[in-house]
Amino acid sequence: MYYVNSNSLLTELRGLTRNYPFNSECLDEAKRRVHADPASNRSWNYCWLVLAKTHTDRLIPAFARAQAVRPEMWGGTVPAALLVARLAEAFVEEWSAALAQLLRFWEEAPVR
Repeated sequence: MYYVNSNSLLTELRGLTRNYPFNSECLDEAKRRVHADPASNRSWNYCWLVLAKTHTDRLIPAFARAQAVRPEMWGGTVPAALLVARLAEAFVEEWSAALAQLLRFWEEAPVR
């Protein structure tokens, strides 16, 4: 719990996503969903639960699109839809690779 809630997990994810830093709101949503999920007691490993929830609920594509469309990503200009789609794709690619890298530490899901 401490590793995830102290932002150490976010720091590790951002270390793996240097070109497109991992979105903290995505991780916060995954934590919220883990707490709201009655099946979240299936594992003692909170970090795994959060990472798995990020993957199974497909949070990365949703948050990548939301991040890509933000005006501050474009210096206040309105980008073409194609440019937003390309940026979102870059976010998805890098964030998904980081998530997969962390999830591979568990060859088997740490469930009870």
